[in-house]
Amino acid sequence: MRWLKVPSWPAIVIGVVIAVIGGLFLGAVFVLSGVYNVAASQEHFGITNAIIRLTLRRSVDVHSITTDVPDLSDEGLAALGARHFALGCAACHGSPASAQNPVVAEMYPAPPPLSEAVEDWDTEELFWIVKHGLKFTGMPSWPALERDEEVWALVAFLERLPETDAEDYAALAGLENTRSKASLEFGAGSAGQESTLALCTNCHGSAEEPPVHPLVPALEGQKQPYLLRALEEYAARKRPSGIMQAVAEALDPQQMETLARAYSLQAMTRDRSAALDAQAVARGEEIALNGVRADDVPACSSCHRADTSGQFPRLDGLSAEYISTQLSLFRNGIRDGSTYSAIMMPIARRLSDRQIEDLTAYYASRTRQPSVSASRGSGAFP
Repeated sequence: MRWLKVPSWPAIVIGVVIAVIGGLFLGAVFVLSGVYNVAASQEHFGITNAIIRLTLRRSVDVHSITTDVPDLSDEGLAALGARHFALGCAACHGSPASAQNPVVAEMYPAPPPLSEAVEDWDTEELFWIVKHGLKFTGMPSWPALERDEEVWALVAFLERLPETDAEDYAALAGLENTRSKASLEFGAGSAGQESTLALCTNCHGSAEEPPVHPLVPALEGQKQPYLLRALEEYAARKRPSGIMQAVAEALDPQQMETLARAYSLQAMTRDRSAALDAQAVARGEEIALNGVRADDVPACSSCHRADTSGQFPRLDGLSAEYISTQLSLFRNGIRDGSTYSAIMMPIARRLSDRQIEDLTAYYASRTRQPSVSASRGSGAFP
């Protein structure tokens, strides 16, 4: 019975090494031979598909496990997400109002109709996929990974997508307001000034209509030089935003000038002060006008009044949510590429959460008249 003797450990190790080397050799022969067909017209083997799908599912499950899901019940947030979807997702995935592009449908794997795909993933998994994308599928990551609030807006819409018909989608995405004026394509320069402005007002609103959500700034009456600089910084990716980077990159310098001037000439007529805490507004006014000497916080009005440099934005009329988000981006160093970030980052870090709440309430209570500095750097219209 000597032939049943269990091999010694050295023999086992040598056998494993030989098996591994043999496997690597055969794998190298298979890869270098070019025999495997990588054409999109030829599907993977069934076992290959099964392994890829299992790997994808487990990867998303594991990497999304620590994601905290915020409240996504706000219909305004879903409407903002619908606009993100119309601009960035519908071209590949189709939408309730339009079929998938037939050329895109020939990709392998083809982008799935999201009204069906979202039912296969939990909310935190959807967030992770939208934010990080998926390798080897054509699904890109979010252009600004630092801007989670932008991703959550899109997820809020995707959660509603399976029950959204064409009419509901048109209302959420603002298609009813834009189709008569402009294409929703980025930088529709061939359609002219009216087209590009309509694209912007679909999210940012106008003198008559507020922005689609408080996370989006109201632009009417803002200083022209500041608006132009913001567009230039988005286009150069010095200021992160998954939506605005793509929009600004598609604009030429003349379109940027035209948009900045058009918004600076508008007047803000909406009054939101009735919905705000009067005591918070009063405390915020004190900080805005006089600063907080004990915390080395200067008066916000020293830079952000209507009559200061055109490079400094007016804060009057901006929503509390928008201002607090931007201060958070400065606090965390995310807006460190902005021209004046060296000024704003230390100030944002000195402000307490309570002071930010008061400041944002004060500025949200105010309105704007047309800007007094519509010409870049000159303080007057050309």
